Amino acid sequence: MARAIKHIKAGLLNFEIIGTVPEEALVRQRRSGRCCATCAAQQFYNDKCSWRELELKLAANYRSRDYVVTGTYDNAHLPRNKAETKKCCYKYLRKLRDVRRKRGQELRYVYVAEGWHGKADDEYFGGDGRLEDKRFHNHMVINGCGPGDLEEIRSLWPYGGYVRIEPVDVHYYRELAKYLTKEAREFGRAKPGEKVWSPSRNLIKYEVEYIDIPSDSVTLSAPPGAVDYVQFSERNPYGFADCIGARYLLFPDEASPGYSYTKGRKPKKLNNFLP
Repeated sequence: MARAIKHIKAGLLNFEIIGTVPEEALVRQRRSGRCCATCAAQQFYNDKCSWRELELKLAANYRSRDYVVTGTYDNAHLPRNKAETKKCCYKYLRKLRDVRRKRGQELRYVYVAEGWHGKADDEYFGGDGRLEDKRFHNHMVINGCGPGDLEEIRSLWPYGGYVRIEPVDVHYYRELAKYLTKEAREFGRAKPGEKVWSPSRNLIKYEVEYIDIPSDSVTLSAPPGAVDYVQFSERNPYGFADCIGARYLLFPDEASPGYSYTKGRKPKKLNNFLP
């Protein structure tokens, strides 16, 4: 197989990975049924693919004007299991989508259901922090539309508890993806093969491009304007090595609002020197 650099562009986030170009199979084989339990090495790889795919989806769709939302339940509305927690969250997102649709606005979301990890009280919520302590709750990432988003997101949540809203930090897509998928890695899935996170259908897809390289001696370097440039060559606990690569953010160049090549800078008014 030919050697190439795989370039993945997801919004501001970019990946460059040195590897081989996959060859398309002449005959697509049908996947056989599950016959045995997934081995530990394969499960580790599956969990890793899950949060990496989520990282790319988050980077392609969300920036600092969007929100990370946590919704909790009071005792009267507490779901009995994760499946019911997902249904409750989807009903809430459907209501939010209908409200935005009437205004001609779009809703893009990713949500997860959690309830197995513990959480101590914190200085901001006090005793309310216990609503996440081994209780079912939801984490969501929602796109922003305007200044009234915060009040609307809180007011439409019908299950009691509290709703915590934080802006998306573009420098921590990786950490956010790992946080949203932490229970699958720490406690496993409720059912074999169950999806860890659920996205809306209108999410923007990231772009993948293969760039041929002449030899194995090619090395990666940071492009002009790259931010948070990090090279990686990790090894997992089961002895399989990852491809050599790098990740970085690349912000678009924004022209100055007061000057362009076709229009000169506006002269300043010198009121102090006018008679």
